[in-house]
Amino acid sequence: MKSLLKRIAQISKTYEQLKKVSGDAFNVFEVINVTTDEVRLHSKFIAELLNPKGSHGQGDLFLRHFADLFKIQIDTKSAEVSIEKYIGPVKEITGGLIDIFISDNKGASITIENKIYASDQDNQLLRYYNYSKHNIFYLTLFGTEPSEGSYINTVVDLTQVEGKTALNPETDFKLLSYKYDIKDWLIVCRKDAVELPLLREGITHYINLINTLTGQSGNNKMNKEITEYITATEDNLKHAVLIEESLTASKIKIQSKFWERLKEKLEEKSFIINKELSVTADNIKNYYTKSKNRDVEYGLVIDLYQKEPLKIQFKVELHHHVYYGFQLFKNDKLISQNVEDCSKYSGILENSEWKYENTERWLGWRFTDEKLNFRAFNSKAIFELANPTKLDEKTTIIANTIKAEIDAFQEALKVLDQEQLKDTQNI
Repeated sequence: MKSLLKRIAQISKTYEQLKKVSGDAFNVFEVINVTTDEVRLHSKFIAELLNPKGSHGQGDLFLRHFADLFKIQIDTKSAEVSIEKYIGPVKEITGGLIDIFISDNKGASITIENKIYASDQDNQLLRYYNYSKHNIFYLTLFGTEPSEGSYINTVVDLTQVEGKTALNPETDFKLLSYKYDIKDWLIVCRKDAVELPLLREGITHYINLINTLTGQSGNNKMNKEITEYITATEDNLKHAVLIEESLTASKIKIQSKFWERLKEKLEEKSFIINKELSVTADNIKNYYTKSKNRDVEYGLVIDLYQKEPLKIQFKVELHHHVYYGFQLFKNDKLISQNVEDCSKYSGILENSEWKYENTERWLGWRFTDEKLNFRAFNSKAIFELANPTKLDEKTTIIANTIKAEIDAFQEALKVLDQEQLKDTQNI
């Protein structure tokens, strides 16, 4: 087994060096740091290729490939493509914004709900179905199923709504993955762009990005050489299977060490971790073993601020990447974080030196400065966590950054409370 690992490491190192020399390590999307932007990168790039009027200049060719691969009946020549298609105000089972919407002049359509890392919205697929029931696709990195709340109506009084109130996941929508489906389609498109260098290389960069996001090497020659070596002898094959069986347990162990060390670092800075909401061994195990693991979110929680009926917590969480931020609770319930009542708190974060994003669930959140993707589990940053020294360095940096950001937020809260007190006294 040691011999097998050593030989695979040698093969990998050889191709890694060739990759650097050849320039294949360069990816424009990674350089400009938009790798996970669902709207500005992924939806726009895919929609542009699907658009018969797109700047690629290939007419409906790429849309025809898409329709052929996924058995869709649509008039590709008359098709029009929209990004963030507005279908009315969000109500119980209608309205919203469709990520990619394609329609022809004969009434056929394609709806693509594009999920890289974002969570599902209530009744999201149900709302899109009630707008157009043809060819609804739920696109994720690995072809993961949506949460039931996305396609089953949660409204108690169903008599007050019009339209279908629950979808059948077997017939009403289809799952697509970047790892296989979109990548296969792009490879077909790239073959037709072989004589068009800018278009060909643009598609190649995007395929390489998909490989990174889904934990694939993308190096077919290397993969073939490793496969040949593994299948060369009975012992090699047996040992490779044993390694595969231990891989999930290894991921669980590395992630457990990360959370344990980060918790220690935060406690050293006098933060009290909420024991009831902290990471558990089951959390981490379920992250890698549950079939609907996109809904497994957990992390470390710190209670920051309490002023009845309001409470503010700081959370470090994991979906694919590690991220953290601030949440506001009212009467112990998480409320919408982008309403007027929250603006004075979210405003503190918007005016800070750090780039926080305000959403319905977060007053402000952001990724750790060094991206840690425990889902793909294929980056240098993740592999370095096996080194105790690197693990200590990374968790120290994250804890120091969190300490600085929490201190700044709490100082701003004190100023806000003082201003509110003065206003009350003046009244």
